[in-house]
Amino acid sequence: MLEGSMKQLIDEDLHRSLVTVYRVSDYLDFPFTLREVADFFLPGADISANELRRMILNGDFKDIPFKVESDCLLTRPDQNPRIRLIRESMSEQKLMSAGEFASFLVRLVPWVMTIAVTGSVAYGSAGKRDDIDLFIITRRNRLWLSIFFALILVRLFKTLHLQPTHLVPFCMSYVHDEHGFRNETRKSINPLFARELLKAVPLVGKSHYRRLLEENGWVQRLHASSYHAKLKSLPKSDLEPARPKEVPIILDWADAFTFFWLSRYLHLRAFLTNLRLESRGQHMRLFEPLISRNSCVYSSNFYGWLRQLWQEPIA
Repeated sequence: MLEGSMKQLIDEDLHRSLVTVYRVSDYLDFPFTLREVADFFLPGADISANELRRMILNGDFKDIPFKVESDCLLTRPDQNPRIRLIRESMSEQKLMSAGEFASFLVRLVPWVMTIAVTGSVAYGSAGKRDDIDLFIITRRNRLWLSIFFALILVRLFKTLHLQPTHLVPFCMSYVHDEHGFRNETRKSINPLFARELLKAVPLVGKSHYRRLLEENGWVQRLHASSYHAKLKSLPKSDLEPARPKEVPIILDWADAFTFFWLSRYLHLRAFLTNLRLESRGQHMRLFEPLISRNSCVYSSNFYGWLRQLWQEPIA
């Protein structure tokens, strides 16, 4: 009896997750592969892509109108697996552009510890107009100086036309210093954050990114195989450049001063950007700037919708 109840509970969780996958895939008009779904979108379900295919073809989830074609899960008749090739190609171009930007930034700013790409580019689903979302971790009390120089570099990339326009929409959507990231992870123990952390593509500071994963070992309870595969692909140590001599107290003051002014500018810019997006009817792209001394995060309506879909916390 107990064994049957557990199986029913697991099947219900799996069904709920697949319904969520269907809704997201249909909204994005982007077909996920069976392997992607099995590895990243079914938290806690230890099943393979082949097992998932068999279950769907056997009609175990017949109320979810998936169609399996070319190892993809399609959500409607007009959805074509070839759209993946187009989006993946665009994502690869944007990823290469982000790599060039990251290499410049890490030379300019000695306090950056990790730069990774998240969002649609990391998932391989980016369209031409999509932003390149950057995940950046800096040393403590160097966040705002780092953002200041990063914004200058973004402006230089655009002004000097170092890349085509659609390859430079860099968005520093998730930036923390060491202290801010630790605080964030304590309150973000959920399936969506786990997947975002695993899907991030590190460009700079890969060994530090590995340490971030190791410090958040709860992620493997949701996606064990993907977690271990990610760790295996990352170096255990980097040859980190020697830190320049500096006067900490002066730089602490400079970072606090930069925070005071730059945070106000970013709030104003977010307000004006949201007005423009709302006038175009792009309500899912509206975002809220979550800004503090140790963090600068942009949380969009779309991300909020995803968070509601995958809202089950991890015990």
